[in-house]
Amino acid sequence: MKKFLTALFGVLIVCASALGFTACGNGGGSIQVYVPDGAPALAIAQLMAEDMQFGKDVDYNVVDADGITSNVTYDDMSKNADLCVLPVNDASKLLGNGAKYKMLGAVTHGNLYIVSATDKAVLTADNFAEEISGKKLGVVQMAKFPGAITKVILSKYSVTESVDLQAVQPTEVTGVGSDFDYFVIPEPSASTRLGNANLSLKLAGSLQELYGGANGYPQAVLVAKNSLIESDPEFISDFIAAVAASSQWLLKDEVTSETILNAIRSHYPDPENTAPAFNNLSKSVIANCAVNFTAAADCKAEVKTFLTKLKAVNPDFAAEVADNFFYTNA
Repeated sequence: MKKFLTALFGVLIVCASALGFTACGNGGGSIQVYVPDGAPALAIAQLMAEDMQFGKDVDYNVVDADGITSNVTYDDMSKNADLCVLPVNDASKLLGNGAKYKMLGAVTHGNLYIVSATDKAVLTADNFAEEISGKKLGVVQMAKFPGAITKVILSKYSVTESVDLQAVQPTEVTGVGSDFDYFVIPEPSASTRLGNANLSLKLAGSLQELYGGANGYPQAVLVAKNSLIESDPEFISDFIAAVAASSQWLLKDEVTSETILNAIRSHYPDPENTAPAFNNLSKSVIANCAVNFTAAADCKAEVKTFLTKLKAVNPDFAAEVADNFFYTNA
């Protein structure tokens, strides 16, 4: 009997350990959602504000934009995010073969604006080629998506060779004592700089309008693990519906900026010591972030066309994506 009890106790210990290990991984009891701070975080702000669980155990994480891709690139898939928001070009390069993740949809459609000193011309599709030629243009985050789409715009208007394009930091964006003519800067940083009267800046254009089309371009996309899609299609459907509704929730009068900001900040890894992307938030800033969910099936052609344009200006900016990268309800 003693030997039997000892063996039984050992089996229970092993089982308990195994259960504990399973609960710790992303593939276990919790569904891990990762989103970069800034405009993409607005896409799931309502889900975080209301702690939407969908009858599951959903863990929302807002991380620095520079490190978001690390959450989908572990060799051990259990360490990767179950759902993640990424720049569309990064998603194409890392996940575009559809083997591990599928794109559920685009969640933002352009949050990049041109600002300048007050004495510079406002840039439109009609005058862009003429006004930007021979000018010095500074781009915040040149090595990332903003630099890529800026080069697409310059190529579209055939002024690539005639513009002095340089990388700048947000603190360099000023209309006082600067030798730059124009700057490309994303929201919310654009409104923050424009709101500082000491910088003497004005809004001088929108990359979304210069790109053309009614909806700008697909910038940030939501992806999900194939394993989660296959094992729980109902959850995926419910999550998509919630993200689609969140963009309308953001603009409701009764939803305050403080509510939105608190939802984002409370999901930082270290809320007490994290510098937020949003120092100020208003309905106009939210509108400028172009948060709007478009299902993958509906924007497949648009995404493919956009990625082709990115590759045309630099093959390293993006990759071709497989048809099975795009999620469908079928």
